[in-house]
Order: sequence, then C-alpha cells, then structure tokens
Amino acid sequence: MSVSKTPFAPGAQVAGWTVSLPPTPPEERRRIAFVVHKFPPESVGGTEIYTWGLARELAHAGHDVHIFYPTPDLLAGDERITREGVHLWRVALPDSRTHEDPVRQYWHTFRDTAFERAFVTFLAHVQPDVVHFQHVQGVSARLIELAQGYPRVVTLHDYWYFCANSQLIRPDRTPCNGPSTGCMNCVDCATERADLNWMRVLRPLVAAPFVYRNRYLRRITEEVDLFIAPSSFLRDQYVRHGFPAERIAVLENGLDDRKLVQRATIPLPEPPARPHFGFLGSLAWQKGVHVLVEAFNRLGNNASLTIYGSEETFPEYVEELKKLARHPNIRFAGLLQPQQVGAALRQMDCLVVPSLWYENSPLVIQEAFGVGTPVVASRLGALTEKVEEGRTGRLFTAGDVGALAAVLGEIAAAPGCLREMSRMIHSAPVMAEHAARLLEIYAHIR
Repeated sequence: MSVSKTPFAPGAQVAGWTVSLPPTPPEERRRIAFVVHKFPPESVGGTEIYTWGLARELAHAGHDVHIFYPTPDLLAGDERITREGVHLWRVALPDSRTHEDPVRQYWHTFRDTAFERAFVTFLAHVQPDVVHFQHVQGVSARLIELAQGYPRVVTLHDYWYFCANSQLIRPDRTPCNGPSTGCMNCVDCATERADLNWMRVLRPLVAAPFVYRNRYLRRITEEVDLFIAPSSFLRDQYVRHGFPAERIAVLENGLDDRKLVQRATIPLPEPPARPHFGFLGSLAWQKGVHVLVEAFNRLGNNASLTIYGSEETFPEYVEELKKLARHPNIRFAGLLQPQQVGAALRQMDCLVVPSLWYENSPLVIQEAFGVGTPVVASRLGALTEKVEEGRTGRLFTAGDVGALAAVLGEIAAAPGCLREMSRMIHSAPVMAEHAARLLEIYAHIR
C-alpha cells in the first residue's frame, strides 16, 4: 500500500522561518572562529555537517568565518583554503599517534601539544570576535583555555566533557548514569571495551587517568562564557554532573535544509512493499539496529525495511545484523552520498531511530521532518523531545524488540496514520533562524 505525504514545495518557508540571513551591514559583521574535531569530506557526522552548514550561512550573510580542524591526511599537511566564502584551517595530526601505547592514546583524546601550538598561531592570525567550540574530542581541550581573552562559546553535542566514551552507555548495551565515585565504573567500561578485564584488579590505579581527565575538563571549562545544549535533556545531564545551570542555554541545532529539499526527488529503487520503514545512520550497536532488525522479522510481508549506512566501519556488527535479518523485505543499501539523503528519507514512509544511548539532537530526525517523514524512536534521552507520540511519530521502550515490533505492526496494519502524522510535523529551525539567534548570543557575551 502506498502512503502519500503532505505536499512539500521545495524552497518554501516552513513554520515561519526565514529562507536565509539578510546581508549584514559592514559595521555589524563579525569575525567568527569555529573549532571542530572532524570535518567533511573525511568525516560526515552530525556535528561536522551542522558546523559546515552554520559556517556557510554566516559567511553568506557577510561575516568573516574561519574553521580550525584536524585532518587524518598526513601527506597533505597543514593547509589554508577558502570554500564557499568560509576560511578553512586544516592541521595534520602527528603521525606518531598511530603507534602509541594505550595510555598515550587516551591522553591524546583530550590533549595534544602540537595541535595546541597550531591553534595559538591560528588565533594570532585571525583575531576573532568570538571562538565557538563545536567539539574538541581527540584534538585538545586546552584549546578552550588558550582562547582566554576571547569570548568563548561551547556547544555540547554529546556527554564527552564528563564521559570518556561520550555516549553514557555501558558495554552491555544499557544506559549509564555517569561516572561513579572515583570513576570506578569508567574503569569497568573501558577495560571491557578494550578486552582488558584483568586490569580490574588494579582498579584504583587504572581509575586515576579518568579522575584526572574529568577534573581537568571541569577546570578548563570553568571560564567558558556560555554553553549551548541542543536539548533540555542534555542540559539537565550536564547540570547534574556539576556544570553551571546559569551558563547553559538550550538552543536546537539549525537545519541546512535547502539542498535537502532540492534533492528530495532524486529517483531511488522502489521498495518491495509499503509501508516502507527505514534506518539511516551509523551501523553501530549503540544505534540499536539489531533491535530494529529483530522487530521487523516479526512482521508480515506487507511492509519493507531499508537500512542505509556504511558496512565498513563496524564489519563484525554488520555481519551480526545480516545473520539476524530473516525477513525477505529487509534490504541493506550501503552508505548514502550526501546528495541522496533527502531522496532516501522522502521515499521512506517512516524513519526508525532505535538508539540505545541517550541521543542528544539527531540530525537525521530533523532531516526526516524536513521532508515530511514521521519517526518511530526509542523513548530515551532527548528523543522524547524531538518526537511527539501519536503526532509526529511513535515512541517505544529502548531495546525492547517486542515493543518495537508492536508499534511497527500497528503502523503496517493501518498505514493511513502516517499521513496524519506527516501533516502534524513542524520542521526544525532552518539554519538562517538558528544563525540569527547565535549572532544575538555572540553580541551578548562580547
């Protein structure tokens, strides 16, 4: 059965948001520096895509925008280029990192003296009006300290500033409440992930680096002018772990929706049955794809499931998924190119986000809503802020195969509900509105 959606006109204004920022008068233009831990095309995660979209929007409005980031391309070395009006400062990470012992590798998740030296040079050259840190995991948290004297904003994209693995999830695939006294549970988590369980007999000794890391990050961030959390849930978690409530603002990430909508009509293979459910993202166990596959196995042949994601990053998990997939209408479609995302989401009758970790503000949900596609998601973390039960999608108990199967079965039996949900969707703020709000914040903390 085909499920039609609410008509969507490419380029139209959504929920009153503006299409783009107006040109900025010369006297109001700012020099803005972004710092991010990864960047396209080498990495296309949500933080990187958001940062690039925001930078382009601000540059288009006349601001002087610079992005400072590392690159794994060691042969290319450091490079400065300008792309779409944005000045990109790419710094090669030291080759020695790939040959280090585990202790040094752990140290370099939050400190790197070579990258710090490059950042000092960057600041001296750019002299920004504001430094906005998107993420510093794997580069150096000391960059925040080195930017002393400049207004500093930090966007909290995950739980990294108090959780070493950044996701608050245990190796047994259950959520974590955060570091225990002395970080003893962090030791258990890390040693199990690294298959070094024998080290637990030295738990107090092994815990010392975790305790040091968390204390160091708290000290480094004490003088940040403002933290931005894209969800209330994330803000509450940081406040619970000692971060200042009065300096954490909630501001949903903006969606760079123009190309998404323009490309939503790219033709893709028709699914074998409808309603057509889909997953789009990293094929990692934290995303709960195995829960979705097992749940879909329980459905009849009156529905289909397409799973989009790279099969190379976690090949053992992908092999596990393919062994689990017994339903004839489950299809693994590989990694999508950025220009195909809008079309893939538009073709889905419903996106499924079965995450096992406390998601913050998944870009894929914003993108799905941007093309009118309802979402079924875990009732966990900030997902409950993004998806309204029975209005813009459905929620189910995280990790519960039976609960998800029941929700998918109800939708498959009465797919007309998807059309009603599609009508109730309100898109996330487009990037122009988000950028305008950030400019107000920058002006306030000068």
